[in-house]
Amino acid sequence: MSVLRLIKDKYLKIFLALMIGIIVGFIALFYNYILDFFTSLFIDPVQELTIYNRLSFIFLPAIGGLIVGLIVKYGSMTAKGHGIPAILTSIKTKERHLTYRDLLTEGFASAVTIATGGAGGRIGPIVEIGAGIGDLIAYKLKLDLFDYQTFLGCGAAAGIAGLFHAPLGGIMFVIEILFEKIEKNRLILVSISAIAAEMVIRWSGRDYFLKDLVLIEVGGFYNFVLAILIGIAASISAIIFIYSLKFISDLFDNLKINIIFKPALGGLLLGFIAFKLPQIMGSGTRIVFSLFSQTSFSLSFLFLLLIFKIIATALTLGSGGSGGIFSPSLLLGSLTGIIIGNLFYQFLPIGQNNPALYALIGMAAVISGVIRAPLTATFIILEFTHNYNLMLFLLIATLISDQLVSFSGLKSVYSPDYFERL
Repeated sequence: MSVLRLIKDKYLKIFLALMIGIIVGFIALFYNYILDFFTSLFIDPVQELTIYNRLSFIFLPAIGGLIVGLIVKYGSMTAKGHGIPAILTSIKTKERHLTYRDLLTEGFASAVTIATGGAGGRIGPIVEIGAGIGDLIAYKLKLDLFDYQTFLGCGAAAGIAGLFHAPLGGIMFVIEILFEKIEKNRLILVSISAIAAEMVIRWSGRDYFLKDLVLIEVGGFYNFVLAILIGIAASISAIIFIYSLKFISDLFDNLKINIIFKPALGGLLLGFIAFKLPQIMGSGTRIVFSLFSQTSFSLSFLFLLLIFKIIATALTLGSGGSGGIFSPSLLLGSLTGIIIGNLFYQFLPIGQNNPALYALIGMAAVISGVIRAPLTATFIILEFTHNYNLMLFLLIATLISDQLVSFSGLKSVYSPDYFERL
């Protein structure tokens, strides 16, 4: 191949990576606005609710589940569950690539699930859609397997950057989850896509996730002890979460009813829980915000919310609903961190009680245990807060959580064979 051809190929790839990032950034922006609108229209678990609102919560997730069941049955099976394993399967070969139909049904199904109270997250669908954009472009251009995989990774990184203002988190996600090893040229293209998506979101004026968060006494020595304890507790939360997903998934897979009605049944069971505990509904982002604005907590209530959020997410995704596990993991992590931090402070009141710090450490640690990606979890939380004094505590907790979950024999829930040793 001539030098001129090599140069042309190089700049074409840079252009494609840039375009993928911009396209996925706009998709993430649009997806967020649509979900925010319909979620606020149908559900608002933070608000005090009348008995009539609570009664509607029993049936709303079931109606959403029925719609999703129809989408899965007549649209695409890739819309079922959290979707990332489909990307990992696509990475190995171009023979099973994502189609336009897959992307449309995934986006619509996950939006319906979350907006009607299903306990799924936003990041999984956007990562799948982003990866699918890269997949389709590379497939249509008949690029070789290496370049095909690269642009699929570009789209995935752009999805995370676009949703969370977290380009470094998106890059680390590709390194830790999608590829066993990553070459310099591939890393450059992935970085271009992540940065392009981040710039789209920044120019839109959309706020950072926790832009106004103020942390106190971050550097205290006792916080290192807390990071260790939270990391251990987070691994337990992650293991229970993963096993619950497996148990509910197997239960619904073996259920002898039409696939259309399975997500509706899961939604109905979730609705009965939501009648008493509406905070379990949706992705959990609003509850995370409310936790950061409080200074005192009922630990018994937080523990109940932790247990039933795990059950709700397992019911949603295990029954065939569509959505991600990332946002629910953020809520589970913040609950775990606050519970452990407050218990520690009650028995050993050293320094100043700092629930926001405990929540951040817990968020990173649970994500690390669930997806088995400590650096991804660390960088995403750092980019949430832009407080790099957190790095040591986050790394301690995420590495402990990752290793303890590893000892249990579990792989990342994003791996197609992560239940092979259960």
